[in-house]
Amino acid sequence: MRKLIRNKLIICSLVNVFSAEEMVAITIALINDPQLALEDMILRKGIWQNYNTACKKLDAVKKVLEIEDINRKMEKLQQTGTKVCTIIDEDYPDELKEIYLPPVVVYFQGSWELTKGKRLGIVGSRQITEYGKNVIATITPAVARAGIITVSGLAKGVDREVHEQTIKHKGATIAVIGTGLDQFYPAENRELQKVMLKTQLVLSEYPLGVGPQRHHFPMRNRIIAGLSQGVLVVEAKEKSGSLITANVALQENREVFAVPGNILNAAYKGTNQLIQAGAKAVLSFEDIVCEMTGFWQKK
Repeated sequence: MRKLIRNKLIICSLVNVFSAEEMVAITIALINDPQLALEDMILRKGIWQNYNTACKKLDAVKKVLEIEDINRKMEKLQQTGTKVCTIIDEDYPDELKEIYLPPVVVYFQGSWELTKGKRLGIVGSRQITEYGKNVIATITPAVARAGIITVSGLAKGVDREVHEQTIKHKGATIAVIGTGLDQFYPAENRELQKVMLKTQLVLSEYPLGVGPQRHHFPMRNRIIAGLSQGVLVVEAKEKSGSLITANVALQENREVFAVPGNILNAAYKGTNQLIQAGAKAVLSFEDIVCEMTGFWQKK
């Protein structure tokens, strides 16, 4: 039955018309009745607010299935070396399962074993400053030596710097992206992503072929927070996307750290406000270790 449910979840994900909320509801429906046909599952009472909404969703699925061959999509996963982990699989990370709206299906390339180690999310501004680069260059070597796996979003700026510095210092790093694994966004990170697909771990809740959409990135941030046992924000303006990751981390009872910055510079207003609100100020890697040692010793 587990295999049957798993295959149906992957098919629902590949169709790519269901939201994260709908995928969770579909998972519950399948666990209760694994024999449900796709059409019956979509029209099942309780998944959508009303029958008309369910019918519209069913029409959207049928339209996709008329245009696209799901079997061919499944074959492409194998051809590209893309593996799949679903929420009902035994090796699905426990911390990720606990978050609000956990991704039901995760596509990945690289070493899934990295999801089982000690992990620190490091995020920040896309417009990284020299100060931010120096902070990452100072902290990352110690993180790598301690065997801590960094988690970030493979965006430009802080994310890219985190991944590159981790690899440079022989550490391990995980990238959570907001597109399919065969998409390269931003384009300037293409070569870095190719390296990480082979030697590190790149994962996404979006199937192959799905390009960047604005709403994908806040959704991606919840996965970064979910995979991380603590989150460090290096640089962030007042309304930075990295603050979304920090707020999700707080909601999920993760430790949140922030690097203080110039109080007269708007580029650091978000991180300074995090500290003011109770995040641990980080001046060195030891500040993170002091808070995380007890938890990391259990891993």
